[in-house]
Amino acid sequence: MGTNIRQRNDGGVGLVTDATSEEIASFGGPFRGVKVYKAALAGVAATTGGALFALANPEGAPIIITRFQIDVTTKSTGAANVTFGTAANGTTSSDNLIDTYAIGGTEKVVDNLVDKGTNGKMNQKMTASQYITGTGSATTAGLVGNVYIHYVLA
Repeated sequence: MGTNIRQRNDGGVGLVTDATSEEIASFGGPFRGVKVYKAALAGVAATTGGALFALANPEGAPIIITRFQIDVTTKSTGAANVTFGTAANGTTSSDNLIDTYAIGGTEKVVDNLVDKGTNGKMNQKMTASQYITGTGSATTAGLVGNVYIHYVLA
């Protein structure tokens, strides 16, 4: 009588007894930790909803955004405020992550923990079909950077 290691379909492993074929311990399985999605950000002249940034849910499944960062490597030449948030489509403005941040100010890392504004949230649910959009109040031309979306599967 002994114990065997068996690979499971979900990627984890289990310890299985010879006598009863019963799993007595399990390890691993589907990844449930924080994931980070990186996307390039480039300024635009347009001020319509999602013109600055539009990204479909990176998982195609419900997620919880735990942190949203913008690494501004080159500030915009204009004096635009930007908003970022989750929306039903890629052309609708939303401000539930970062609300009204002056993106032309300086090169720095902006996030929804410190720079969230009035309507920004530290944790935001996102359905499988939603988008994250970014919209400028004026031209964001010249802006260069990256967006980092930290999230967990809901």
